[in-house]
Amino acid sequence: MDGARSYTTPRASTNRSRRTSTRTPSRGPAGSARPLRADAAARGSSRRGAARASGCCGTIGAAASSRASSATPTRLLAELERLGLPAPPPVAARYAKDGLVYRADLLTVAIPGVQPLSARMGPDLPLAAWRNVGACIRRFHDAGVFHADLNAHNVLLDAADRVWLVDFDRGDRRAPGAWAQANLARLERSLVKVSAGRYRAEHWAALLEGYGRAR
Repeated sequence: MDGARSYTTPRASTNRSRRTSTRTPSRGPAGSARPLRADAAARGSSRRGAARASGCCGTIGAAASSRASSATPTRLLAELERLGLPAPPPVAARYAKDGLVYRADLLTVAIPGVQPLSARMGPDLPLAAWRNVGACIRRFHDAGVFHADLNAHNVLLDAADRVWLVDFDRGDRRAPGAWAQANLARLERSLVKVSAGRYRAEHWAALLEGYGRAR
């Protein structure tokens, strides 16, 4: 998930991450593709907005189910939609195997008119928007939602400074624990890395204020 992305137009973008699967491949022709949710594409055609794609690839091994690599974020995003959390709903998912290598793709609804925090951060972004970011993250944490790659590119804001989180490829739900603070620390490291001098201490203080207010 390196590198800034533009979300000003509803075009699809692809993200890749390495994953290991939990079991050896089942017998069958190499290169066969297995759609995980046969009805998802039909439902997606009726959703508003264009779709946004993300994907992963890896080597099949003995640690976790390869088919779950795409099914798990699909189920998680559907659950986030049910909980009313600001994340893009899933449209479809696919798992494809080629020998000992697999690829999993996830298609989600694109959110119109948004930009990543990495592009919006700077003197023109009010402290209130940073508080909104903190409050949004707190909602996910209170619901036990772990985002494995919480960074400045995966926090989106629209023109009214409403906030969404995207790219839950390796996300899950967890019991309360130290992971929430580690999640925030990861985001702060990302802000420092991409800021090019646009990130200041008062920005993080405002984010933490919003995070605390959302209790």
